[in-house]
Amino acid sequence: MGFRFQKRISILHGVRINLSKSGASASVGPRGADVNIGPHGVTTNAGIPGTGLSYRQKVGGGGASAKAGATKNKTWIAVLTVVGGFGVWAFQHIGKVEKAIAPLVPAHVAAATQQQVIPAPVNTAASAVRYVHRVGSVLRAEPKASAKPLKKEAKGVQVTLISESEGWSKVSDGAVTGYMRSSVLGTEPPQ
Repeated sequence: MGFRFQKRISILHGVRINLSKSGASASVGPRGADVNIGPHGVTTNAGIPGTGLSYRQKVGGGGASAKAGATKNKTWIAVLTVVGGFGVWAFQHIGKVEKAIAPLVPAHVAAATQQQVIPAPVNTAASAVRYVHRVGSVLRAEPKASAKPLKKEAKGVQVTLISESEGWSKVSDGAVTGYMRSSVLGTEPPQ
């Protein structure tokens, strides 16, 4: 039985250097949908995460024109598979992709594409009482995770619900009014 050696070094997000007994290569793209460039040529790899299904195709090579035509068709299949793999990866990591491209979008374009969130009013005073169900829940200035924290609320604190929208609740603890994730609030005191 022979020994194997393999080491992957991540250079940038989606760019890796692969070291092995047979030489060094570079992979570009997310795992499961990448292009590998090494001493044995260019290879495309595409797979469906979690299924064990994958497709690997060497790009290039050839000789006779018939073989070149078949290689061209296989190359297109490989390219389409890699593009599809990128799509699956992007769908699974949409939050990371949004954060990665946010600095690239000019501020006036980002402001124009944001939707105005109009909170739904709460109808009755009896339904407005909520209790904090998680230790250290943060009351924020705006309904988003990156907003300025105003205060940390202790578990069991009673707050008054003003409105709810898109997973966020506008609440008041009597002294401070702000936004909390709706998932940390309950209608009954915590046990």
